[in-house]
Amino acid sequence: MSGSIFDGVAEAMGFVRAGAALEEIKQDNAKLGQQISSGKLRMNPGAANKAAQVYEKKADQVERLSLRASRMGRVQGLGEYGSSQELAGKFTLKAANGTNGAADLLKMLSDELRRKADLFREAAKDYVATDEQIGEDMQKGSQA
Repeated sequence: MSGSIFDGVAEAMGFVRAGAALEEIKQDNAKLGQQISSGKLRMNPGAANKAAQVYEKKADQVERLSLRASRMGRVQGLGEYGSSQELAGKFTLKAANGTNGAADLLKMLSDELRRKADLFREAAKDYVATDEQIGEDMQKGSQA
């Protein structure tokens, strides 16, 4: 059934699923942020920084994909017929429509990957601060 209405539904469902997966990533980042701010999660700085670097590298890759996807929205040369213009409009909406176009979703994913990297770095800072505090407390205890 190529070219049928079902193809459009399948494509839309793909974007809906991608949006739902992105929402899960946002929620995971929010939970991670809460754990860090409440002091329940601290990470070894070496491990946290390595993880942050991986997430930033992935964010860069996704951002490049987002830029490529946004260029898909500027399709030219399809002709002056109404059907050609309609097809060009569909490419534009699939590429970027402000909320769930391919470029939009990829940009939001890139932002969440960078946020995750920042969260790991924050957890590393908390680890170091806690370690320093324990050291100071031990010194005070041994002087008393």
